[in-house]
Amino acid sequence: MKNKTALLLIAIAAIAACTTAEQRLAAQRDQDPQYQYEKAVVCMNASLTDEALKYLALALSLDPNHYRALNLRGLALLMKGSLAEATASFEKCVQLAPAFSDGYNNLGTALQEKGDAAGAEAAFRRAFEIDANYNASFNLAKIFYQLGKLDEALDYVQRSLRKFPRSLLALNLQGLILESQNKLDEAIASYEAALHIVADEPNVLFNQAVAYYKKNDYEKTKSLMEKVQRLLREKPSANPAQDAELKKRIEEVLRRIAK
Repeated sequence: MKNKTALLLIAIAAIAACTTAEQRLAAQRDQDPQYQYEKAVVCMNASLTDEALKYLALALSLDPNHYRALNLRGLALLMKGSLAEATASFEKCVQLAPAFSDGYNNLGTALQEKGDAAGAEAAFRRAFEIDANYNASFNLAKIFYQLGKLDEALDYVQRSLRKFPRSLLALNLQGLILESQNKLDEAIASYEAALHIVADEPNVLFNQAVAYYKKNDYEKTKSLMEKVQRLLREKPSANPAQDAELKKRIEEVLRRIAK
């Protein structure tokens, strides 16, 4: 009986020790800015932006110089449309970590959203200079494409693809640039490569159809346009206005073919 009582007391003591250790670990974690940051990352991946901001506030209260927390906070604020706060968060991030290219790229995006084209381009260029950041080179390619500077646009989008060859967005943009240069077969091949990554992506299919239209291959154009129409009926996107615009553009091309 004495032995049983002794064993029971030992077990109780062990449980108490484990509980105390767990409490100490929890208390340490609560005071760890990196742990709070990591919880924010999980929330952002789950699209829980407000929850992420709460953990980021905790992380930054514990370490105001946690540059990754500042970067993630900027992204969360950008998603909520708080452009001024997002920009300030990215600016502090790159001040603390001037070699952090993602911070400069995100700063460029925030500045672009604010309408500061020159500031955005400068931030993207800085991000690219640091480590050939492929998001920054893609963003620069978009800027040059919109400005009609097609050679520069093609150079930057291809730099982006060299680092991230399976980028749907970059392959689609490359197709648009090549199409604008009247390199239609190369454009079609770029769209095809994008469709190998995400099959039946409506916007890429539409762009490919337009390239075939420019080649006067109306049968292929009609087939692809009708496929996009079916996709939009069966699997509408989360953006009805965008779908409506795409449908309108398809109808216009089909009317031209019919004539």
